[in-house]
Amino acid sequence: MGIKCPKCHFDNPDDTLYCGKCATLLPSQEVSVTENLETAKEELTTGSTFAGRYQIIEVLGKGGRGKVYRVPDKELKEEVALNLTKPEIASYKKTLERFSREEANEKLEKKFSKLF
Repeated sequence: MGIKCPKCHFDNPDDTLYCGKCATLLPSQEVSVTENLETAKEELTTGSTFAGRYQIIEVLGKGGRGKVYRVPDKELKEEVALNLTKPEIASYKKTLERFSREEANEKLEKKFSKLF
């Protein structure tokens, strides 16, 4: 079973991130690490839960775009960084496109780190 390119419809091997014919980023068959969720209505504090699956351990950083929290992901059963962007910033299409590019780069980096 391969991954069909959404642009040129070329059949690619399952472990490929980019199309071998046109270099288009292929859709992932894994659980996506990046997920767009509605921002919490109230301030998140240590021990509180967001989206039913992330329990706040600590704030890793904060800035003009929002906050990043260290959280265990109950579904993935591993610790992840949860980036909550302010709603007024997250509503811009270019911001969501940028996060999608960052996600693709993270997947590529993870793939290469497994090779070494």
